[in-house]
Amino acid sequence: MSKKFLSIFVLTIFLLSTVLAGCSSSKNNTSSANETNTQKQETAKPVTIKLGMWSSSPAEKKIVDDQIAKFKEKYPNIDVQIETIVGDYMQKLQTELASNTAPDIFYLDSMPAPQLMSSGVLEPLDDYIKKYNVDVNDFEPALLSAFQWEGKTYGLPKDFNTLALFYNKDMFKAAGINEPPKTWEELRDVAKKLTKDGVKGLVLSADLARFDAFINQNGGSVYQDGKVTLNLPENAQALDFYVGLITKDKVADTPQNMGEGWNGDAFAAKKAAMAIEGGWMIPFLKEKAPDLNYGIAELPAGKQKSTMAFTVAYVMNKNSKHKDEAFKLIEFLTGKEGQQFVVDSGLALPSRKSMQEGFKEKYPERAAFVDGASYAVPWQFGLYGTKVVDAANKACEALIMKQISSAQQALDNAQKEVGQ
Repeated sequence: MSKKFLSIFVLTIFLLSTVLAGCSSSKNNTSSANETNTQKQETAKPVTIKLGMWSSSPAEKKIVDDQIAKFKEKYPNIDVQIETIVGDYMQKLQTELASNTAPDIFYLDSMPAPQLMSSGVLEPLDDYIKKYNVDVNDFEPALLSAFQWEGKTYGLPKDFNTLALFYNKDMFKAAGINEPPKTWEELRDVAKKLTKDGVKGLVLSADLARFDAFINQNGGSVYQDGKVTLNLPENAQALDFYVGLITKDKVADTPQNMGEGWNGDAFAAKKAAMAIEGGWMIPFLKEKAPDLNYGIAELPAGKQKSTMAFTVAYVMNKNSKHKDEAFKLIEFLTGKEGQQFVVDSGLALPSRKSMQEGFKEKYPERAAFVDGASYAVPWQFGLYGTKVVDAANKACEALIMKQISSAQQALDNAQKEVGQ
């Protein structure tokens, strides 16, 4: 065989092998691409997630609608259907959970949260938080802790409110008071100066959701380490001060004794110069008393600063058939994109710390609510919940009505009523 012929033969074999290799590689690449596309298609299969919420104001419904519209842009394969539960929310929700017809994710208030967290009907979120790298440290600790049970996290807070002191600026100016009170002593003194001409310095309700802040400010606690602690001496001292503003100092009264339904009504009607309420008071006053000249300050402190944190979380139904998609929705609604709608609305406070400065810039007059978040105590008493609230409220009412003279005895009775 000639060298020339041998060279041609070798070249032909080389070219042929290269072509075949190319075809094989192309086939493998095509197969791999097809496999990837198939996986993506399987991941992007249409899924429907039901979101349960209670019947609320049109403003809150708009926030959720806008959040979902934005979520759909990011996850077009996930359809979100809102189920508005009217009437007794918790009763109907528990019925749906028992019959396996509950939504995939739904609102849960901090007060009844322990009942559901302990009953095994909620999906723990810890694995999903880790899987999707959710920064839970950005949530206010008081909010997140309200939805943690026995070392597991069951909900991510969607928003919250704290208590603050509303004060009538015109009444303050007329009384020569330059700034809102910062301590209990100042609160009493200022209330005295403002109590005149049929107006009380302060309106106070016989409601644990208001006087619990004073208990915490005095170093007390209503619930601690799984036990009800209603009758601690610090609690009695705080309740004695709170009720004493009505019965002893005569500088405050209940809204009912003023002929009004709640604190907001009495403040709006200018029957009280100060009131202790949350951010929900703002839209109420805008409608009820649009010309009222008022300010908002942090609550006056006792031994320490404290206020209450009222919060709601999104939680996941343990029987959801689409848990990853359900968590993606929770993550979005409580993440920075979703929380921006909360900031823009001003209806409540964003639950993420990183969003709160933006809220204060947009609503500087509401800074007291945000500033209180760092020392707020969650509105929650374990599995005893409403039993604690009912017993404490009765104790406060009995003192105001002078059916009993000792705050300590009233709280001792309340402790017995709860069964501890």
